[in-house]
Amino acid sequence: MNFFASSGFLDATAAVYFKDRPATIENVRIGDDVLRLLVVDGKKIITRLLFLDYHEPLAAGEIAGPVRSGLFADRVSRGVIDVDDRSDQELAPFVDWSRFNGFDHYYDRLLQRHHGLMRDRERRGRALVSRFGNLTFTLDDRSEDVLPLVRQWKGGQLRSIGLPDFFTDPRTLAFFDHLQQRGLLTTSTLRAGGRLVSAWIGFIHQGAWSGWIFTYDPALKKYSPGHQLLVRMLDASYQLGHREFDFSIGAQDYKLLYASHGRVLAKIGNPSAVRATMMFARDALLQRRPDLFAAALRGKWALQAAKRRLSLAIAMRQS
Repeated sequence: MNFFASSGFLDATAAVYFKDRPATIENVRIGDDVLRLLVVDGKKIITRLLFLDYHEPLAAGEIAGPVRSGLFADRVSRGVIDVDDRSDQELAPFVDWSRFNGFDHYYDRLLQRHHGLMRDRERRGRALVSRFGNLTFTLDDRSEDVLPLVRQWKGGQLRSIGLPDFFTDPRTLAFFDHLQQRGLLTTSTLRAGGRLVSAWIGFIHQGAWSGWIFTYDPALKKYSPGHQLLVRMLDASYQLGHREFDFSIGAQDYKLLYASHGRVLAKIGNPSAVRATMMFARDALLQRRPDLFAAALRGKWALQAAKRRLSLAIAMRQS
């Protein structure tokens, strides 16, 4: 059972994104598969949220109790392929540590496939040390400067490419705080001479290390601070005996560089006519006018923020 079907993740989702609404965790059959999902208000089946990356169908032994019927879900794992066999499929890339006899074996594979690039990033790491001081990797860094800088760096990156900054939604930090208080959040960092240079916010669940946010100080881009952190995280993941390092959804180039395999993600079931029309319009707009798609997302987030402010104002007046 992956993290997105775990009680910890689903409870946090209910507490933050569906606050004060009745929510239960239920098994839901969609087509031939059963997923473990959040059901809100006794009827609304939640299959997609900002931090719900992908679904994995439950194994037969994981299905207990009643099973309700659902219509549709996307980003459902349909199997695993070698990352070199990808085509136009939607993937969640990962490193399968069972394929390697040691971290050196894995790193040798990276050197064989991307020798010039890897050596260049090693050189940049040495330059970072020379300029700012020794590098310190922390697997779970609870220092007070981490989240503010992550918010600044990632928010700036999202805005620079025309995407909405999800940190403007107060529920984002509330969600991370909820997970952290329950020991379910892992915030990994790299510092150079004490200065924070890159960070990863994610989780470790049942031998799989994954996450949502990977960011770095843009002023230090020429030193490849993301790589300097990631290679240390991958080493730590292997040494800790993890079964995999999961880059989650999105087949970005940097993920494909480090990954050995990818989960193929696809839709299951049949969406309602209204949802099918909305999905078609969304996909068409994303393909033909990504700028308008990003603007629509920003408008949606602004409307949601306005609704939350209005609800708060009404509540304050009534109190």
